[in-house]
Amino acid sequence: MVNWGAVIIGFFLSIILGGIFAIIIPIWGGLLGLLLAGMAVGYIVGGDAMNGAVNGALAGVFGAIILSFLLLIAGTLILGIIGFAAATITSLFILVGFIGVMIVMAVGGAIGSVVKNEPEVRVVEYRGP
Repeated sequence: MVNWGAVIIGFFLSIILGGIFAIIIPIWGGLLGLLLAGMAVGYIVGGDAMNGAVNGALAGVFGAIILSFLLLIAGTLILGIIGFAAATITSLFILVGFIGVMIVMAVGGAIGSVVKNEPEVRVVEYRGP
């Protein structure tokens, strides 16, 4: 089941953590931020690994769609039809690139939901026969 509140939180966390970690760790920081955002989404929704992965992936896809839509609007407002054409091509590249983001956030979501639902370890004392 999709938890839209967790998806929205994951979207904002992916922007914030992805940006912060990309500055701190230039090469892998952005991916680490996205993985942590996906883990937060998975932890919020709980359930099984598939539930966390679906919600994490939706947060990544949501970000790609919003970014592409904003790019189309800005390109059209600034440069008219030429800006629309350039923004359309750029948006297609962004959507293809965000498939990788979706995969990273889905893995993070699966990890987060598994961590939340880790079974308790029960210690049983053995008293002998």
